[in-house]
Parts: sequence; structure tokens; C-alpha cells
Amino acid sequence: MSIYSKRNVWCAIVLYFALVQVVIGETKYCLKEVDYCFTITLPQANETLVNFRLEAPSTAGWLGVGVGPGMDGYLMVVWITSEGKTLLSQRVGEEGVQPMATDQQADLNLTNSTIVGDKLIIEFTRPLKVKTNTIKNKQTFAYAYATINPESDDIVNVYLPRHDYRGNVKLDLEHGDSELQYDKLIIAHASLMSSVWFVLIPGAIFIARFARNLLPTTWFKLHVAIQLFLSTPIVLAGSVLSFVAAEGLKFDDPHRIIGFVLFLGFFIQLAIGAIHHHLYDPKRNGIPWWTKLHWWFGRSLVVLAAFQVPFGLKLFGVTDMVYYYIYYIYLFVILIAFSFLSFRLWNRRPDNEFKRMEDS
Repeated sequence: MSIYSKRNVWCAIVLYFALVQVVIGETKYCLKEVDYCFTITLPQANETLVNFRLEAPSTAGWLGVGVGPGMDGYLMVVWITSEGKTLLSQRVGEEGVQPMATDQQADLNLTNSTIVGDKLIIEFTRPLKVKTNTIKNKQTFAYAYATINPESDDIVNVYLPRHDYRGNVKLDLEHGDSELQYDKLIIAHASLMSSVWFVLIPGAIFIARFARNLLPTTWFKLHVAIQLFLSTPIVLAGSVLSFVAAEGLKFDDPHRIIGFVLFLGFFIQLAIGAIHHHLYDPKRNGIPWWTKLHWWFGRSLVVLAAFQVPFGLKLFGVTDMVYYYIYYIYLFVILIAFSFLSFRLWNRRPDNEFKRMEDS
């Protein structure tokens, strides 16, 4: 065989494996907290079956993989009974309701179930497209891990104990990409928006309401600078990140609906503030309606934003209550500080009315 023939053979081999890699597109994701991993492999050419491989501690109760965001859609569940029987169930769930078995359990085919050391390995297949669900090349998958075993061999009527861990991950099956781009975008979005709505904007409100006598010549400049030069670019950046992560504007969840309302409300509040500043008269005898609107519309936006974090944590699949407790404690501290400082303003007025400090 000539050197050119050998080179052509090696080129053909490399090209073949490159094509196979593109077609198969194996992708793996692991939940580090409990060492639970699932691998999804697209079918080869002229085939229609998607391969799933689940790896978890042998002490796992039940394992779940869902096609789509959240555990309230299409779900595949596997568990092993005390007799060592491996059961695989296809289910469809709704928010807050036990997922029910579909009428097409034959869509799933168990191909392997073994325990190697302390590791449980489950392998099964399902078609790319089933009655209620289709797997796409770029797809959000949900996952769940439970420590309590259902202890039942009835795949239709079994009751699934509550999961201990759950979440969402967006995977690119075609290119084998599991770099968690979705998670990174959402975490960045949450960090930016939290800094705006629970640090910068409350800080600007506190300065405008309580710091007029303390900073008689700079409180207004600080209030405006925080909103224009810090809050505004961060709100825009955080909104773009969520738009990219969700692949468009969606209104299928309370968090996304409230987020859109807050986005519009933020810029409406800036416009109301500009009107208030333009029409401000230092010799006024009363408080005009546009000024009161600026006060209360801003406070309303912050109150509405307070509901965003629990909804966002739930949408992202966070089940660890520590994050919720930390957030509620922080809200409590902000509320106590606002109430205490407001009481001081009221107590310092001779007529005991809730009013701001005198304009300087």
C-alpha cells in the first residue's frame, strides 16, 4: 500500500469518527451533591432511539430525568425494589401534583441494570418522539434524586416520595456540550438583579427618605446617580441575560411575568422621577400628585420585586431551604430598618405625621 493510500485510509477513519461523533452527540451532566449523573446519547444515522445512562449511589430511592424544564412535564423515573427488581416508568406531571403514568409505558426499554461496588448503573432507551414529548438537539432537561424508595412494583399506581434534589440543565446533545451555559446565565442574571432590587434601589430610597438632613447638598445627586448610572445598566444587562437563557421573551411562569412588569415599571419610574424633578418648586405649599406617585410607585416596585426571589429559586429548581431562609431574614432586616427610621421621622415631627425630612 502506497503512502498516499495509507493517508487516504487514515483520513477516512478520522472523518468517519468525526461524523459519528456529530451524529451521536453524547452529553453527560452530574449533580455533585449526591454523585448522580445522567448521560444522553442521540441515535446514530437511520436510528430513532435515544440512549439514557443513569449513575447514582446504590442507596438511591428513585431517580428521575425529565425532558423539558421543571418536574411538572414529561418525566422518566426508575427505582429498584427490595427484591432487586428494576422498574422504569414514563410519567407526566403537573405543578404540585403527583406525576401520573402515561398509557404508553412501552416507549421505554430497560437495557441494563447493575450495581458495581456502591454505584448503581441504569441504562434504557426511548424514541426521539413519543406521544407527548420530543427530544431536541438543544433541550432543557430536568432531574430529580430521592433517597426514599417507592417500594412498589406497580409502575402505574406507585406513589413517588418527595425528591431531595431537583433542578434544570440545558444541554446541547448534538455537540456533546454540557458546560452548563444555561446555569451560568441564570446565576449571573440572579446576581445582577438581586444587587439592583435589594441593594441599590432600596439604598437610593433610604437616601431620599432618610438622608436629607444628613446630606443636605448631596442626597439628591446620590439618589439620581445610583438609579441612572448603576441600577439602569445592571437592569439592562440582567434582562439581556435572562432573555438569552430563555431563548426569547416568555410568559409561562410567574417569575417571568413579574420580571417583565418590573422591567417596564423601572423605566416608567425613571420617567416619573424626571417629571418630578422638572416640575419641582421649592416654594410649594403642598405635595403634588406626581411627587406622591413617584414615592409610592417606587415602593410598590420594590414590594413586587420581593416576590421574585422565591419564584426564581423555584423556577431554577432550588430545593435547599437555606437560600430561602437567608432571603427572608434579609427582607426582615430591611423592613425593620425602614420601619424604625420612619418612626423616628414621625416622632420628630410636632404634629406626629409621617412626613419626609424638610427639603434643603
